[in-house]
Amino acid sequence: MENYGLTKFQIKKAHDKIKFNKEFMRSNGIQLDNKIIPFADFVANSYMNSDRYIAELQHRAWSIYEYAEQRGLKNIFITITLPTEWHSKKTFKGRLINNKKFGGRKYMTTIKNKSDNKKYKFLNAHISQNIPFVEPIIDFSNTIDKYTPRNASKQLTKLLGKLFNQRSYRSIETDDRCFFRVIEPHKDGTPHLHMSLFVPADKVNSIVTSLNRLFPAPQSKIETDVKSPVSYLMKYVLKTLDDLRGDNSEKLTNLTLWYLYHGICRFYTSRTFVALEVYRKLNGMYTLRDLTKDYHSEDLQIYINTQTNKIAKIDNEHGTIYTAKPVNWYDKLVDTDHTYLEAEYEPLFRQKQKNPVDVIIDGEEFVYFNGNFNKVKKAPYQMGYLELYDYFHNIDIDTVDDKHYINTRNLMIDKGLMDGERLKLTAMEDMKFEFEGI
Repeated sequence: MENYGLTKFQIKKAHDKIKFNKEFMRSNGIQLDNKIIPFADFVANSYMNSDRYIAELQHRAWSIYEYAEQRGLKNIFITITLPTEWHSKKTFKGRLINNKKFGGRKYMTTIKNKSDNKKYKFLNAHISQNIPFVEPIIDFSNTIDKYTPRNASKQLTKLLGKLFNQRSYRSIETDDRCFFRVIEPHKDGTPHLHMSLFVPADKVNSIVTSLNRLFPAPQSKIETDVKSPVSYLMKYVLKTLDDLRGDNSEKLTNLTLWYLYHGICRFYTSRTFVALEVYRKLNGMYTLRDLTKDYHSEDLQIYINTQTNKIAKIDNEHGTIYTAKPVNWYDKLVDTDHTYLEAEYEPLFRQKQKNPVDVIIDGEEFVYFNGNFNKVKKAPYQMGYLELYDYFHNIDIDTVDDKHYINTRNLMIDKGLMDGERLKLTAMEDMKFEFEGI
């Protein structure tokens, strides 16, 4: 069985990590309505509720693929490996041997201490400065610790960032590019990357050209004719997860233990959809695609706690569908009279704001974007308190979209700018009648 660079000590530590974490999650939990619910009942990761974890990975991958198919995007399958200095071993005649070019190779440096005239030996260190009659400066930065699998995984992300900074990639509209990727180890434990990148058909050649320039073969392998990119990539994920199903911790393969010991995440996706934190709060009520669609169309309102920056509640057209509950005792503030004070919350911004050029024309604010000057239009959740107050009281209730009016009114109430009960969309007719009767 391949050991993926793991020592016996590391294998034991990985098993201990699973054992201790499972015991903690089963023995501890949160208090809801005077009932203790163990963390193990709702936490999902690679070794706790692994079936739920695997199902979520599958859903994320297929959601990206369906999104790409809907927009007519083409797939580029990319494999990127790290330069030779990151590999402790190399393959020679079918077997692994030490790589002399490995940047973290072990070596000994002997340094004479001028103060006591004694010689000291340092492992994995070298002298970066040695001036007569001055204490030498010892550099430990280029050691075996720098070239760990975890740091190698981070280095792969940095290499991928080079592609994302290319003009060929940045020129693509955000909605017309998406990806999912997997980190997997070589036999010596050094990770490499597989990625399915989806871009418009007319951008494929320019992206491939950039990839070949940045990562010339054999550092990369590029395919543009993969028939089923989800199945092609998920095989790399699932082979590291199958032995996690059930409670068979003692039978885990070294491949699985490699991820657990080094703390390396298997699977990443682009930020095409609403954050996973929101998706998980709703416990399968929405698919990722439907959740994102409703969020951007304002059918879904997400609020964050201004003190903790955590999700406080989620509303849809029918009312509140999620609200954060106190954990253990309570997560609210208590004043001197021992009464509960709700923390303030504010809407979560729907999308990353672009950086167009701001200009003032005849006293009005415009932005120059895509060759045109457009008058600035803010959504209510982007407005300041006074701006929102003025905007709401100038709305023409006879012509305004019902959904927009109710969302704006609810936002006014949430910010304390008016009194009243928050409304559902079905209450719009009553609101018109009430408005006309004033």
